[in-house]
Amino acid sequence: MFVMKDGVSERPPVQLPDGVLDAVVEFPYVLTLQSQTLYIYSMLDQRLKQTISVPSAKALLATTESVLVVAEREIHWLSQTPLQDQIQGLLRSERADEALTLLGGVQALLPEDSYKNLHRSVICTSGWIKFYREAFLDAKELFIEGGLDPRDIISVYPAMTIMSSDFKSQRPAVSNAKDLGRLSRDDWPTFQQYLSFLSHFLRETRGTVRSQICPQDVDTALLKLYLEQGDDENLEQLVSSPNNCVLHVCLPELERHKSFFTLGLLYQSQSQHFNAIQTWMRIVDGVCVDPRPGVFPHIVNALCQLKQKSIIMKFIDWVLQRDQKEREQSEKKGEVGVLIFTKRDSDDQSTFAAEEVLTFLANYPAALTLYLEYLVHEMHSKEEKHHTLLATTYITHILQTAQRTQDSDENTEMREKLQQLLWHSSIYNTDTVQAKMKSSALHVEKAILLGRAGQHRAALQILVKQEKDQEAAESYCRRTSAGQGREFTQQLFLCLLQVYLESNQSVTAVVDLLNNNATAFNLVRVLQVLPSSWSVQLVRRFLCESLRGTVHERRMRGLEKNLAKVESLRHKHAWMEATQEKVKLDRSRVCHSCRRQLMGPEFLRRPTGELVHTHCFTAD
Repeated sequence: MFVMKDGVSERPPVQLPDGVLDAVVEFPYVLTLQSQTLYIYSMLDQRLKQTISVPSAKALLATTESVLVVAEREIHWLSQTPLQDQIQGLLRSERADEALTLLGGVQALLPEDSYKNLHRSVICTSGWIKFYREAFLDAKELFIEGGLDPRDIISVYPAMTIMSSDFKSQRPAVSNAKDLGRLSRDDWPTFQQYLSFLSHFLRETRGTVRSQICPQDVDTALLKLYLEQGDDENLEQLVSSPNNCVLHVCLPELERHKSFFTLGLLYQSQSQHFNAIQTWMRIVDGVCVDPRPGVFPHIVNALCQLKQKSIIMKFIDWVLQRDQKEREQSEKKGEVGVLIFTKRDSDDQSTFAAEEVLTFLANYPAALTLYLEYLVHEMHSKEEKHHTLLATTYITHILQTAQRTQDSDENTEMREKLQQLLWHSSIYNTDTVQAKMKSSALHVEKAILLGRAGQHRAALQILVKQEKDQEAAESYCRRTSAGQGREFTQQLFLCLLQVYLESNQSVTAVVDLLNNNATAFNLVRVLQVLPSSWSVQLVRRFLCESLRGTVHERRMRGLEKNLAKVESLRHKHAWMEATQEKVKLDRSRVCHSCRRQLMGPEFLRRPTGELVHTHCFTAD
């Protein structure tokens, strides 16, 4: 038993056989003498490590450097092999667990640097043994704990290139080592397990201090592994973030696996933006086959984020032409290409001036329309040119579409946009827009322009006589009179009634107009313009609604007037109370602001009763 001076045993006892003649301790071993044999046990794992035959041995004597074995006629001198040599011998015998136990027990006897090197060597050797036994989880943990140089493990795989010219492998020789090149040919499923181990190991150690000595080797190996395993998710994640892949090594591999989109991402990650976009462009054009969808929007997104104007300029025409082509083939709106100009970062809006973009888009009507909408509605441009050009672009599109087909949902939507622009914007050039639609059938739009010029009767005549849309005429009156006075509203609806009567509209249409908008008409004026042949019964409903509305309005005005009188009386009462109260001023009164005496007759009294100088009140 091994007992400390305080009586505590920190180590398990060593089980010795019967017949021990003598025993000594030579740390970390216990030597026992039995008849003709010397037995050496380890104090660390309590196992028998060595036996030595010593005929006629009688006793043992321990010194500071050795052990003396006393026999009948001679004395044998035994010395311990240096600890480092013992550990290396155990490693050569692939007894890594014993070497680790011995190293842990003698740590205090070794210099720190020697201990760290030995510990790393023992751990890594144990990892290699586990690795070739296909105990991959244990091997990975041991390699990470031992700080294995990633190049050591990469170099054992076929087709893996080491970039570092000064690399020297420190891989130990183990008896169970395998030729992974031959394994890849003879047993592909097992070799795939080795590939999976390498990818997990490199992914886990990537970015650690150990892998920073060879980042190119790690990233390049990972790219090859992901390609071989078909791990598209991790592959794209690797090349989409900052990486150290060696381009001239990865390029042939990506092309061999037809991963052209990933190749573009790799170019992009290494700031070769032109090559990246050109590679993706070849996919869209069908030159390179890559099944990944959404490549064209990805190109546009990349150009949106790009700040090098010279590169963007080389691809603008191609993007706009492709966008227009896809729009014509699929009847979709051209909403992708124009994003190059509209979805740039807020700090990068100065890359393209608005006039420059309009020049680019002159030959691409759909993109031009979208960009003008962006300027007017999102950027709130105040330039007349932008508003006028947007209106005329709408008109051109509507007229061209009308020539191809009479009924079109697209045209209906475009006319609604045009009408909203004409109603809400006051910046466009009315004469230019009017001239653009002069010979067209855009009667509602013409009416809006006439209304903006104050020609309401002409506008209503177009809507009633040419457009023949009574609902549009009433909507025009309601929209134009919104926010205007009652007199303007009554005059406008009376004008519409007169247009109805002049255009020989049916009696039913006129009566419906009166009944639906009874409160918007002046009753007296309506009675003056209605034909004398009409009976009271015909307009009875209108008369009732109008009278009811007139009476209600008169009562409401009377109520508002009386409420205003009450408010006025309340203020007068407050004023009288304030002016009738006396304020006594003597030498003891001081200014509430400056705390000085009020010397003169001029002062101010606050509602709370404090007195202040007039100049102090002004300063406050």
